Amino acid sequence: MSAAAQAVRSTTTPVTFSAFGGLQALQVEQVRAFWRTVERFEPGVQLRCAPDQGVKRGAILSGWACEMRILPDGRRQIFSFLLPGDPFLIEEQSDLGGRAVVAITRLEVMDWTNPFIGGAEARDTLARAMNEAVVQKQDRLLDHMVRIGQLTARERILHLLLELCDRLEAVGLVKGDTFRIPLTQGVFADALGLSLVHINRTLKQLRREGHILLKGGSVTLLNRHRLAAIAFYHMPGKTGLA
Repeated sequence: MSAAAQAVRSTTTPVTFSAFGGLQALQVEQVRAFWRTVERFEPGVQLRCAPDQGVKRGAILSGWACEMRILPDGRRQIFSFLLPGDPFLIEEQSDLGGRAVVAITRLEVMDWTNPFIGGAEARDTLARAMNEAVVQKQDRLLDHMVRIGQLTARERILHLLLELCDRLEAVGLVKGDTFRIPLTQGVFADALGLSLVHINRTLKQLRREGHILLKGGSVTLLNRHRLAAIAFYHMPGKTGLA
């Protein structure tokens, strides 16, 4: 597993962080000071820079967010989902008409230059892990372009579910092949460039075919390798298609 996928736990929280590989557990007083600096956001709130900050660089501690653009007529395109451990960057001029980061669920975030993370060596390790995570994010953006440009509705949904499953699994949030997903069908539609009716119909088809189970906000993927082949999804650690 890469540095960006290592799970690290503090002494006061069970949350795991995909980008915090190589760091040691923080001392109790450092943890207390650290958590006093954590920012919290309610669902639907846009994350912004402080007026004199210029650029805000941070990481998700808990919850889900997304990067999106909203057109003047209200239509929106979701570019990516941000999960626990993912880095983000917000510029002062970021807005909903360009590229905005918006909380999907209740969200906790940190500034990755936080002085309470540890000593210089720990911060250097975190910086390298964050840089690796940024590169992985760019790769996922290319995958997303292919997903909405070339795949069928069935393939798009499976491809996105497989990606989310792999990313959540890397931070300990998947049990078996089941994971919680706080996304409405409307959010799926805006991420995949499909109508709400098309999303609904395709999810029902996938359930009938025995590819997925949906229950109480959780998704179970049945035979991930088979689904990866159907959706042209690259399984982690493999070359070529599964």
